[in-house]
Amino acid sequence: MDLLTELENLALEAENENESNILETGLVHSHRPTTQLKAQRCDYTTTYLVKLEGPLNSPSIIQQIAGLLERPLLKRGEGELGDASFCLIKGTTRLAILSAFSNYTPTFIRVNMADKHLSNYSISPSLGSDIDTTLPHNRAPSTNQIFLPTQNQYPVWYFFYGTLTDPETLARKICLPVLPVLQQATVKGGKMKMWGGKYKALIDGPSSSVVNGWAYEVNSEEEEEQLRYYETDQYEVVRCEIHIVDSGDIVKGLTFRFIDDRSRVRETISANPIADQIE
Repeated sequence: MDLLTELENLALEAENENESNILETGLVHSHRPTTQLKAQRCDYTTTYLVKLEGPLNSPSIIQQIAGLLERPLLKRGEGELGDASFCLIKGTTRLAILSAFSNYTPTFIRVNMADKHLSNYSISPSLGSDIDTTLPHNRAPSTNQIFLPTQNQYPVWYFFYGTLTDPETLARKICLPVLPVLQQATVKGGKMKMWGGKYKALIDGPSSSVVNGWAYEVNSEEEEEQLRYYETDQYEVVRCEIHIVDSGDIVKGLTFRFIDDRSRVRETISANPIADQIE
């Protein structure tokens, strides 16, 4: 059973449990709710599936409620208990939905995957503490300018620094029939820490800081999603420049940056370095 099927069944079961408690629903347009939900840091990177049902019946409604520039991604699936549709949303959008409705409880399911939201209008998010994405030269002066990599660009280069540098581990995680070929590489603007006492964590550092690792060209969105599930929502996908050691080439790529929580992370001397697919 794939992940979307499991999530769909969970949502349908929750719906069936609440059938006896039918509530009047209504979108609050005329006034703000008396209690506004305040966003925490994790809300900006945590991803949820929200089931499309009741007054939340389309991506455009969610876009309107949360004031999003674009409609959220629609996910459909067939499960053992019937068909269901969901939208992938950020934690901040979830808070906007909860604040907008009275007498209605939407169905949310947290998706434990690394956040990926590459801006079309700036180089954000990018690796490096010296990078200010609000400066004019880091923002698009017109709609004709494209920042690479784009959100849906494939294939796309990734910089790995931890367990994914092992070809056998990488092949297993993205279901490759043969061992992948990785290129020795470095990135600037990052530094290594440890969290949980055993996991390597790449965080922002000065532009002079160099981290050693390996580069791999991810071929599809499906491969990328498996990697994002593997890294979990403790990490986020950010842009970076990858220096390929053997060829000397510099490619615009991506890497997984740890969402720095200083209560769980400690600095390390070393500079080296889950779920099924949603259809």
